[in-house]
Amino acid sequence: MKHQFITATIVLAAMLFVACPTSGYSSINIPEDMNTAVNINTADGMDATETIEIKADTVKADTSDVIVPALNRFIHADDYLLLTQGKETALNILSSLDNDVYGNREVPMVRNLLTSKHQTVSLHELKDYRRVRSIQVNNSGIFSYPYFTCRFKDSGGKMFFEKTTGSQRKSGYVYENTRETMVFLGGWSVNNDPQTTYNSPNSVAGMVYKIGTGKIIMLFVMSNQTFEIYELKK
Repeated sequence: MKHQFITATIVLAAMLFVACPTSGYSSINIPEDMNTAVNINTADGMDATETIEIKADTVKADTSDVIVPALNRFIHADDYLLLTQGKETALNILSSLDNDVYGNREVPMVRNLLTSKHQTVSLHELKDYRRVRSIQVNNSGIFSYPYFTCRFKDSGGKMFFEKTTGSQRKSGYVYENTRETMVFLGGWSVNNDPQTTYNSPNSVAGMVYKIGTGKIIMLFVMSNQTFEIYELKK
């Protein structure tokens, strides 16, 4: 019986992994009908069924996201877990902030953005959103900025997003993923410098969620234990 269990585990692992492409993109292939993302961290030996622990004072939600197979080949391997486990990681960072950090009173607001129920979202409706503000979180605190202008537009048959004012600007393509999530792949630039792409040194990946009538967020989680939320309104 034990031998059969080990064999089954090996077969499952073989089904989840494909040969890593030379381009360095994600080698994880997850079926479209899988409801939760598989957590894999080969660097520290984390078991495939383990998840990141969230402290007890964090409001828990469905924090794992699936990336459909059609998008796997576009996503850098280093970004894969930052996307699929982004909300869980962000909540963990938020709950670890000291009580005296800058902007601590905004913790409930940020937590609410991260745990609000998702709604069905479509590419077409994104064009109605024209204002965006940045909320940046790191171990020094929460830094919220005012709303600036942004736009979504058709570009080469795809949906392109750009923050058009403010000193820190992200731009890139938004791809349909599940009925309630989209994936942003782009880059960041400063002021009126040329926009950058996902395959540049300034690349950025994020998840897009509709969390209310007239409200969308983009979540960008970085590997240095920081995250940023773009909160968008019409």
